[in-house]
Amino acid sequence: MSVKKKFIILLVLIVGSIGFSTSFSNWMTGEEKDYYTSVRKNTILFGEIYKQIADKYVEKVDPEKLMRVGINAMLDAVDPYTVLIEDEDNVQLQIITQGKYGGLGMLVGYQDGWPTVVEPPYEGTPAMKAGIREGDKIIDIDGVSTKEKSVSEVASKLRGEKGTAVTIKIKRAGEDEPIEFRLIRAEIVINDVDYAGIIEDGIGYIKLTRFSKNAEREVLDAVRSLRQQNATGIILDLRNNPGGLLEAAVGVADVFLPKGKLVVSTKGRLEEAMQEYYSERDATAGDLPLVVLINGLSASASEIVSGAIQDLDRGVVVGGESFGKGLVQSVVGLTRDARLKLTTAKYYLPSGRLIQKEKYSADILLADAEQDETTHPTSDALESEYHRYSTAAGRSVYDNGGVQPDVAVEADTLSDYESALIRQSMIFNYAVVYAASHEDLQKGFEVTPDILNDFRKFLEEKNFTYVSKAEEALQAFRKAAERDGLTPSVESTLAQIEQQIAAAKQARFAHSTDFLKRQLAMEISAKLWDTQTKIEASFSDDKDLEAALRLLKNRAEYDAVLAAKGK
Repeated sequence: MSVKKKFIILLVLIVGSIGFSTSFSNWMTGEEKDYYTSVRKNTILFGEIYKQIADKYVEKVDPEKLMRVGINAMLDAVDPYTVLIEDEDNVQLQIITQGKYGGLGMLVGYQDGWPTVVEPPYEGTPAMKAGIREGDKIIDIDGVSTKEKSVSEVASKLRGEKGTAVTIKIKRAGEDEPIEFRLIRAEIVINDVDYAGIIEDGIGYIKLTRFSKNAEREVLDAVRSLRQQNATGIILDLRNNPGGLLEAAVGVADVFLPKGKLVVSTKGRLEEAMQEYYSERDATAGDLPLVVLINGLSASASEIVSGAIQDLDRGVVVGGESFGKGLVQSVVGLTRDARLKLTTAKYYLPSGRLIQKEKYSADILLADAEQDETTHPTSDALESEYHRYSTAAGRSVYDNGGVQPDVAVEADTLSDYESALIRQSMIFNYAVVYAASHEDLQKGFEVTPDILNDFRKFLEEKNFTYVSKAEEALQAFRKAAERDGLTPSVESTLAQIEQQIAAAKQARFAHSTDFLKRQLAMEISAKLWDTQTKIEASFSDDKDLEAALRLLKNRAEYDAVLAAKGK
């Protein structure tokens, strides 16, 4: 471990007076000596303050909480991605890096006060084989109620060594009594590819949801399968993919890029942070036309893959601007149960551009803040406000905080009503109830007017309500009018506005018919079948997917996008 890494780790641990070896001081520059002298002085100061508060404060303090306050404040000051990883977060990190864990194969969330299975169990896992469904509420684990238990507590009880047993009770809609399962834990391999198949006119579709250790192998297998099915083009869907491992991103890009192409480079303060990553094999996808779908939740590794494919003119990027995370984190071991995920580098795409969005650190902390190359003024005038770079074919790309799509598709925005339905789990809960009483439903079913009417009645029974932004604004105006003594003079006008808002809310259901049909089809499919069927139900009315299919069916249009210079 380098001397600099040792200092970083010691600074985070803050255990009081820390002695530094003087053996390395002879080769340090004067500036470096001053820097580490300052680190040592402030580390001792921090530790001494902590000790004095813990020993002499007027009331006894919780030493764990006190230290966490100091650590969290320190981490918050640098960037949102440098974090201390403990307990459940540590387990989740290990799952991503190892690509597997011992457990039952189901994702648990929180619904109606109970831990609930929130996605169809993974294929071939103990949970799937036992018949556990999305929407099942886990009410008991090994004889202990899960009421008011956190999701992390429940998840830790469900996980365990392969071959060990766990007994759970679930409450299922449509069943009067709880159902008991005795399950044997197995090795659960994380699936990064949620869907791979031919969807229309020979065009293959791959949905990649994360970049864990398994991502490269799964995408490689998916592409090989599509080629065996004589695919004429491929759509790689990275929407809502938050990223993951840098190595996984390079591996996935390698599936599509020719051998020997620069995929991404990283640069940081330390020598080991200076790396270049190249594609190492001939592209498994060959020269098949390729479209990559991204949106505002495509981040990190997703941006490496989409950005590299764009910079090397290997395919067309479609959708919305990506998240804009150009920072690399390294995991540093601290103690047996704690790790530090520390930003150690920035990554650069093949064109040389950095796509980190806006500032990521407080200027006061940066010794060279005035030279922070990641900060640019916000403006629609890309040429004047951002640095221009060129793709391999000479197309213009910019370091404006995110990957800009080659073909932009205007995203649908949810209304207050639609957002409230999702936030309050109304569609999810209705689908659980509907699926329980319609087990004979066939895949590809249509959401009929009868289903919509039934859903409307469900909302009434559940007393569904929400506050629109117009109502919030009206309430704020009422309070302001009261403070200024204007209520009597404006009351009649406010009453009329209130009536108009109420009428508009009544019409929201009819205005959201297309949204409701799509969401209900997806959620009911998930409850009755699996994730793949849910994804297939999402294809209807998917504007990004429609744009991708149009491009791949029209080779002239596809080629024209990639050939456009000076864009």
